[in-house]
Amino acid sequence: MAIRAVTFDVWDTLLNLKVAREAMISAVARETGRPEAEVREAVSEADRAVRRERRLRGLSGSEAVRASVSILASRLGYSGDLLGVIEGAIASLRPEEVAFSDAVEAVREVKGMGLRVGVLGNTLFWTSSATRALLRASFGDPFDFTGFADEMGASKPSPEAFMAAARGLGVEVEEIAHVGDRASEDLGGALAAGLRAVLVARGRVREAAVFEALGFAVVPDLRGLGEVLRRLGAKG
Repeated sequence: MAIRAVTFDVWDTLLNLKVAREAMISAVARETGRPEAEVREAVSEADRAVRRERRLRGLSGSEAVRASVSILASRLGYSGDLLGVIEGAIASLRPEEVAFSDAVEAVREVKGMGLRVGVLGNTLFWTSSATRALLRASFGDPFDFTGFADEMGASKPSPEAFMAAARGLGVEVEEIAHVGDRASEDLGGALAAGLRAVLVARGRVREAAVFEALGFAVVPDLRGLGEVLRRLGAKG
């Protein structure tokens, strides 16, 4: 089947996770009175713990948000509204500091190819409402579908997350190419669910490699994404 739609992961694909995490760490440090280094380590511990639980027990997106904030608060000995602090930090980010410039161009290019465009993201530390507002500020309104784990109840790499995207985009799952930065959640999850996939390996590879027969590609960034998609089966 030809590719008729493209879904994008959010963090470290469209938006810079390091920038967001550092804003979160600074805000939490100010709120709790803890050194930033201690908060950063606590964030890493909570991240690892929740990703492990999500992989082993299939935590829903909303459970992952609650668990990550709870673990972080417990590690820092804080009993206040840490989620509100974190989401305030995310809301303070400016598009020009958090959106990858190549991502803005790539979304515009894919849209111009006549493909349907969606977002498919997991959630951790903050809810999808905060991410959705930042996407709107950074990209405008080009997306035909936005699906987040805390709303859908399914997280990548679960096939249910990709099937929800197919329903939202009005296409067959085999007609979607998914673009993301994580080997398991994005590349492996998409291929296992029957999609084609593009792994964005920022800082990990120097040039694109497209494996047409296997239905996936590995790219250093999102420049030239349209041509990669054409080689994988897009017609635009």
